[in-house]
Amino acid sequence: MQMIVEKCDEADISYLDEFLDFKNLEVVQEDTSIPADYPGLILRADSRGLSLRLGADSLTLPTSVDFLSHRLHHRINTSRRSQGLPKAVGLDKTRDSITVLDVTSGLGIDAWSLAAFGCRVHMVEKSGVMAALLFDGIKRANSEGNAEERAILERITLTHADAHDFLSALNESPDVITLDPMFPPRSKSAKVKKDMALMQQFLPVNDDLESLLALAIQKAGKRVVLKRPGKSEKNPDPKPDFQVPGKACHFQVYLTG
Repeated sequence: MQMIVEKCDEADISYLDEFLDFKNLEVVQEDTSIPADYPGLILRADSRGLSLRLGADSLTLPTSVDFLSHRLHHRINTSRRSQGLPKAVGLDKTRDSITVLDVTSGLGIDAWSLAAFGCRVHMVEKSGVMAALLFDGIKRANSEGNAEERAILERITLTHADAHDFLSALNESPDVITLDPMFPPRSKSAKVKKDMALMQQFLPVNDDLESLLALAIQKAGKRVVLKRPGKSEKNPDPKPDFQVPGKACHFQVYLTG
């Protein structure tokens, strides 16, 4: 999909070289008029950080990685080790620090949530755009966060890489590998969150999930956690050791230890 980088005068975008190939991108200044019918992505860098939106409509709220948002903190404060992702990872069984390799990081919400519970989380993200948003979110949280939030960030690392390549070269086994593949778009009648709807526009559905899951099972020290849409499946293939149910999604857990 076509993308423009919109840069404000005070914004530093030098770090984007690590994630994006500027030879194939147009960089415009903030006061440059973008056609109203422009259909592509706009990656904007300004004093508030990096954000992404689809199309030139100024009324469309952009997507960014904000680890300091009240919404994310509310989610963490109301989560329990016996529920959802924490339970799937195994936090209901131990208070020890768990090492987690998150090979499909998205906007980093699951990584931050697990790090808040004390896990050490290594995020791996293939998309250069998503990796750049994650990097920016980490940078801003380190600069603006309080001591507790910065302590959470110390347990998070980020690598821009293809999941298959990264797992194939992996020598040390993390305790847990988590997979959160892009879900297929829902029917038009179902509500989809703005951020998810945007990601579905430019991130492909994982058509190689079977091979990625098999590789993760080989590499994980204790378990692999696969997030899937909707309620628990009756006959998933391959069959997990157990499933953790949820409303919008569920988790299939494959024990490897």
